[in-house]
Amino acid sequence: MTRQITPWLPVAASLLLAVTACSGPAVVERSATAVTVRYTGMDGIEEATQLAQKACALHHKTARLRNIAHFGLSEHYGHFDCF
Repeated sequence: MTRQITPWLPVAASLLLAVTACSGPAVVERSATAVTVRYTGMDGIEEATQLAQKACALHHKTARLRNIAHFGLSEHYGHFDCF
């Protein structure tokens, strides 16, 4: 039995990857003491840090990177403490 891939499947996967790559960094969790930012390899930790600084500034605090978690090639999380 031969398995055939539908022609639209590779196109849909490419579009999904492109949308994910272009979405930019985003705050996924925030509190007065910590912020978690999701970013891609194309964005870099610098852009994630700028976003964390803005989130901590809402509480009159400064963000400091605690650690980084990598999930695959394109999904990264920066965990920041607000001081």
